[in-house]
Amino acid sequence: MKEITTVWIQSNKEAYRADEKNSLYEEEYRKKYISDIAFNKEKAKLQPFEFSIDISTMEAVAQGNAGRCWIVAGLNLLREHIVKRLKKNTLQCENFQLSLGYLCFWDKLEKANCFLEKAIQYRNEPYDKREVYSWFQCAVTDGGFWTNFKELVKKYGIVPAEIMPETFQSSNTEEMNNRLNYYLRKIGAEIRNADSEGQDIEDIVKIKEQAMKRIFTFLCRCYGCPPDTFFYTFEDGKQKQQYTPKSFYNDFAGEFLDQFVNIISLPYEKLPFGETCVLTDVFQVIGGQEEQFLNLPLHELKEKCIEQLKDGIPVVCGADDDKMCMEELQLWDNSSFDYVEVTGFDFEMSRKDYFQLKAGTSSHSMLLTGVHLGENGKPERWKIENSYGTDGIHKGYYVCSDLWFEKYVLSAVISKKYILGTNSVQQQNRNLFNIWDIM
Repeated sequence: MKEITTVWIQSNKEAYRADEKNSLYEEEYRKKYISDIAFNKEKAKLQPFEFSIDISTMEAVAQGNAGRCWIVAGLNLLREHIVKRLKKNTLQCENFQLSLGYLCFWDKLEKANCFLEKAIQYRNEPYDKREVYSWFQCAVTDGGFWTNFKELVKKYGIVPAEIMPETFQSSNTEEMNNRLNYYLRKIGAEIRNADSEGQDIEDIVKIKEQAMKRIFTFLCRCYGCPPDTFFYTFEDGKQKQQYTPKSFYNDFAGEFLDQFVNIISLPYEKLPFGETCVLTDVFQVIGGQEEQFLNLPLHELKEKCIEQLKDGIPVVCGADDDKMCMEELQLWDNSSFDYVEVTGFDFEMSRKDYFQLKAGTSSHSMLLTGVHLGENGKPERWKIENSYGTDGIHKGYYVCSDLWFEKYVLSAVISKKYILGTNSVQQQNRNLFNIWDIM
């Protein structure tokens, strides 16, 4: 291995001092974020907030200080379907929102249950086994995937926002998660210790069951206790009807979520296009469907997004959202930032290397609600209902260039009718992945 020498250091100092632009950039670096220095306002103007296909949607919803973008995106898709199906123009419909806290409550409870089941499953495995280490390292997080969202809704239903409103804890989850994970790791240790002491599996299961009762109580204190029944109507002045959360979903959404599949576009060496990626050892609603994606080339994913948007159906998508973003303008666009000039680094790498070597990951879920097609029919920019907040020049809606889409969008939830042409034999091939393979 070659060391850094004083000769090498002196040579680089001289080269740095000889280039006048370095002193200029050094001064800017003292005062500004690098992204602000690299941003080009004139190039940003080339991405106007105008779209040839623009679905009329409701107000954006803020996720707060909680990593529940995937639940926000999923519920936003659901509420658009519900209101469109009702064909109402009442104030109640215009301001309609579904409760985030309600679904987040059940998500946390299911994740706690899954974690403790995994603690029992791996109770006699060494700590340094990758699966054991991964579960205890991450414990329960706010994040999730489409299948998990769908299974939560199908099992527990949905309720309007005013039936189970936001609390401080539901919008600010860091401390709640810390307390919950501290306790889960402690119970996980008790399970492992009980096994090493030779206790029967029945006694180990009792440890888990007692812990789950305490966790249920804790989550009720954080979110409120989920309702068994409630009264609601969409029409002003009309008598309210009684629902359960499941009957509310069944009455207004039916089997809507079952028509969608999760598409991913990962040019991985061990995941051929046209085949299915199944995630093992991830949080799921136990007894529900496993987390899986159909892997397609990026151009096919984009084509199916456009088809769905043309039919007036928004698209839940996942992306590496913290790159090339100017929040003040609610804009994502690679060409609006000149990081090569400002940093001296060339960041170009293939999409395959970018995701496979962990330069980026799908960290955020959003809702595509529009796209602008050029004269050649190709997309130039996309409209996105985001969940960062409801303020700003577009009230929480963003525009992203097609270049940004191609670089950072990883997945999309697409209706099955748009993928009928995909080889069904290939789809039967199941490629197993661990969470660390794709995240």
